[in-house]
Amino acid sequence: MPPYVPKYVSPKQAAEATARRRRIIYWTAIAIPLVILLLAYGYSDQAPEFLRRLTITIDGGLGLPILKLIGMLAPR
Repeated sequence: MPPYVPKYVSPKQAAEATARRRRIIYWTAIAIPLVILLLAYGYSDQAPEFLRRLTITIDGGLGLPILKLIGMLAPR
């Protein structure tokens, strides 16, 4: 059996792969809190009606995690 020889990755390819991974991590770290904030705002009284309806639809499809989070943070 021949020995395993790893594929050669040039420094440029390695840098591009690292930049791609960092970009994905960065935008994921930004997008998740923004989505949670938008959904939480959708439950507020200041949100427009269409945003409230959209928020309830999206949150209901996910199993109401935002409504449960709001309930834990602001008990009655």
